[in-house]
Amino acid sequence: MAQPGKSASTTQAPPTRHLAFTFDASTGEIVKAENVDSGGQRRELSKAERQDLAKEHPGGGVDALVERAFEAGIASLLDEGDWKEDENETEDEAGVRRVLLQPLMQRTFAARALKREVLRRAIVQSLIQDLNGSGDSESEPPKAQKSDRAAPKASA
Repeated sequence: MAQPGKSASTTQAPPTRHLAFTFDASTGEIVKAENVDSGGQRRELSKAERQDLAKEHPGGGVDALVERAFEAGIASLLDEGDWKEDENETEDEAGVRRVLLQPLMQRTFAARALKREVLRRAIVQSLIQDLNGSGDSESEPPKAQKSDRAAPKASA
């Protein structure tokens, strides 16, 4: 039963959508993208579904993240302590930012990091690390704390 003052629709979580991606582990290339239903059955996404997925999740990908990190590094070197990322950046503003950053990035590691094949391999490596629990994660269980109490001695 819904709580007073709240409709039933506001207390229910939105339905979960599961996707399965098959990657070529050596190149990071996506081999297949599938929708997974509640029974675990998989169905390959159509071109229209892939396009809809892109519309549902707009914004930059990992390449945009690398560009932003580079931009933040420049701001740090220039000691722009009040620099803040504009989350409401328009496409035109993003285009201008890219035009300004590209020449600066060309002679740095960032240029190599932005190559599609490098990004793909890094994404796969990050997924593997997440799978194995390495790295900091909010979902990781807390590490065992040392106890002040001694363990009981084994009897012979």
